[in-house]
Amino acid sequence: MKNDGHMVTLVHPAAEDVPVTYALAPRLESLEGKRIGLLDNRKRHSDVFLAKLQELLRDKYGVAEFEYYLKDGASVATPPDVLADMATRCDAIIHAVAD
Repeated sequence: MKNDGHMVTLVHPAAEDVPVTYALAPRLESLEGKRIGLLDNRKRHSDVFLAKLQELLRDKYGVAEFEYYLKDGASVATPPDVLADMATRCDAIIHAVAD
């Protein structure tokens, strides 16, 4: 932090030099018959939320199958190999955050 008497400049040491941008995945035309990956981040009630969501998606939208993934913790990033597995096995992925 630098203070020249009139202005204060804050520098964030973890800021990215070049922001990374990603394109959105194409939308599915329907969820009927699809396999949905559910990623539970282990926050309180995320399992309850995902159970209800699973029921809704199956009953109302005809989702055929679910793949359930459990993170090591809410503040732990999902390992790249798990994300790669989810991407190859699932038509769509839902990451649950709850409290």
